[in-house]
Amino acid sequence: MNVTLLLGREGSRGFPGKNVHPVLGRPMMVYPLLAAKRARSVERVYVSTDSPKIKAIATEWGARIIDRPPELATPHALGDEAFVHGYHVIRDEVEREGKTIDCLVLLFCNAVTILSENIDAGVEVLRKNPNIDSAVTVS
Repeated sequence: MNVTLLLGREGSRGFPGKNVHPVLGRPMMVYPLLAAKRARSVERVYVSTDSPKIKAIATEWGARIIDRPPELATPHALGDEAFVHGYHVIRDEVEREGKTIDCLVLLFCNAVTILSENIDAGVEVLRKNPNIDSAVTVS
């Protein structure tokens, strides 16, 4: 099973509320969420957050919620730690269904430029090249 995990927390210092800030009429976080939902290669989308606003938007757009523990939602917490926590939650849920994670796509709620085509292309590269363990987009 291929899944996407979006990371977004409430307490941005540089741009408070950035993940829910409107961009062209939608909260910023909706763009990467839609890209993940529209990707042919993604079967399920999760959002890891501590924010009630982000949870509400994610739910409205069909994502599953991962409640991020307070210690992983501080300005000093590393994104890697939130990713590992999210991975474990997803892995456990998927295993309870008798499935496994084949590919995990990591996105950030403020990544407004990601497209479903980028996600599908990255997953395809990984499928065709089993010796490659990750693909990263940059802009």
